[in-house]
Amino acid sequence: MRIPKGESVSEVSSFTIRLNFHGDLAFFLKSKAGNKIVERRLGEKTSVKDVIESCGVPHPEIDLILVNGQPVDFSHILEGEQEIDVYPVQWPPTLFPENRLQVHHLKKFMADGHLGKLARDLRLLGFDVIYDRDAQDRQLLAALNIDNPEIVGASEGFRSRALLTRDRWLLMHKVVQHGYYPRSQDAAEQTIEVMRRFDLFSSIAPFTRCLRCNAHLEKVEKAEVIEKLEPLTRIHYEQFRRCTGCGQIYWPGSHFDKLRARIEGIRAILAVESRSENQI
Repeated sequence: MRIPKGESVSEVSSFTIRLNFHGDLAFFLKSKAGNKIVERRLGEKTSVKDVIESCGVPHPEIDLILVNGQPVDFSHILEGEQEIDVYPVQWPPTLFPENRLQVHHLKKFMADGHLGKLARDLRLLGFDVIYDRDAQDRQLLAALNIDNPEIVGASEGFRSRALLTRDRWLLMHKVVQHGYYPRSQDAAEQTIEVMRRFDLFSSIAPFTRCLRCNAHLEKVEKAEVIEKLEPLTRIHYEQFRRCTGCGQIYWPGSHFDKLRARIEGIRAILAVESRSENQI
């Protein structure tokens, strides 16, 4: 706490704020008892963003902030005793819809080095996911902060991309505008979470991106790639796609049915959720 010149610690007025975290935001709190209410004693004016993140909740997870019942943005300054309600994305959707703080629908992502399986699943579903398992945190943040980052697979700036990471402190960095912290450690469940968070159900386009480098796939005639095929592949398959980036060749081999089943399973879960929401 900074102390103005000429004042002692006892002369600095302090105040208490009370924060109520709604929905699943309690996931980020230190309390393991399910308590969603946190009190903070402040000794100086502080932005509501800083206070919320001091509780462990990253700002990209916050969609609505109410101070004494009125919506504010992250820059709002707290300077007295106040009640603060903090809501996750789209919860509840009818409360101050015009004052929401997050973009609800994004189709471009950057995943940190620990989320390789999630990145692969999203690419399988047709989504643009930049992923480099060797990229350091500073490289990811630098890429998010400039228009033409030099990072594997990049062809454009990443300001409009959502960062996917299970490092909450990385997600709290000021250069991160959009992001999500997968709650589950299971890749399949993480995929469902991201699809739900960014409203991606209607945007699924399976088998349109390279699982290795993220570039688009294009249909190619067998004659154009036959020299690169194994003997049995030449005999049994007629349909091929080629990556426009790395040149990897894809065909509906023995693995295809497993991948298709995985996609249909994801679609089924999201469809059930969509029907349930419409019935409410």
